[in-house]
Amino acid sequence: MYVLGLDVGGTSSRALLIDADGRRAGYGVAGGGNPAAHGNAVAVANIGLALRQALHGIDPGLVAGAVIGMAGAGALDRLVFDPMWASAGLRVRPRLTGDLGIAFAAGTAEPRGTVLIAGTGAIAARIEDGEPVMIADGLGWLLGDQGSGFWLGRQAARAAAHALSRGEAGGTLTRLVVDALLEGEPLPQGRRTAGQGDGAGETAAEELRELAIRLVVRAQSRPTLELARLAPLVSRAAAEGDPVALEIASTAARLLCETVAEVRPAGETSPIVLAGSVLTGEGPVGPAVREKLGAATVLAGDGAGAAAWLAGREAFGWDPATAARLHARIVSGD
Repeated sequence: MYVLGLDVGGTSSRALLIDADGRRAGYGVAGGGNPAAHGNAVAVANIGLALRQALHGIDPGLVAGAVIGMAGAGALDRLVFDPMWASAGLRVRPRLTGDLGIAFAAGTAEPRGTVLIAGTGAIAARIEDGEPVMIADGLGWLLGDQGSGFWLGRQAARAAAHALSRGEAGGTLTRLVVDALLEGEPLPQGRRTAGQGDGAGETAAEELRELAIRLVVRAQSRPTLELARLAPLVSRAAAEGDPVALEIASTAARLLCETVAEVRPAGETSPIVLAGSVLTGEGPVGPAVREKLGAATVLAGDGAGAAAWLAGREAFGWDPATAARLHARIVSGD
């Protein structure tokens, strides 16, 4: 017998199949499955693709349980999702839950603590008995998600647009943003401070201001959440010492720690699980957050593994010692 775990976010959908001993039997990865971000048709199609990959070569009738952790779960249309699930040959009804409990379980087998997720969006929660009891942020790109991948990407695009609109070539971050949004269009060498340019400098400054307009038009013509793709540029520019990128990264870390403080009592010693690409991937934001929050932090492992672990506890009835022993193996991919 097997169980399925799915971790569905705005950027990717991941599915893991494990057996009763916690061994991996199948794994699938597809595009984002957050219905609030992508719409139900696209989201369900991506979830289905990851699911079919994980079940390849396995009789779906042997699946005894399933847990799906999903960002934007409240927007999921079951009239679209349920037929896809049934078409995969699965008879078990999945337990659908938000991504907070899944992310927390991806970092620890403990029942209580704090989780901070910063991927495309950003949210923090206090966890009790494996479930969120208090939440901060998670308000979406328009009203919140402070310090998220989208926030970083938008700040990068904004900084580049502001520099160019002043007739300034900017630094590394501006160049990277122009490369990404305008496909490598060269930067004219505009003046960097007022009153220092000759006629040629003035002409270059005008060209930079025109470039700013094209950059803004290109950024606004794309789906809004695509600005999150610019987030890694902040890390690259910061690694080269770009002061604007360093300031953006520092501000992101501060905002994320403030979000944690909204849900975590002072003096709390339970674990803080950090999840999402902004916190677990390369770049300056994750280390800065860990330094500010202290030694209680732990990085989340595979979210699909955490969902499968939760499904295994429910379907196979693992005792606490067995569940704790299998946790590290399942969420780490060993």
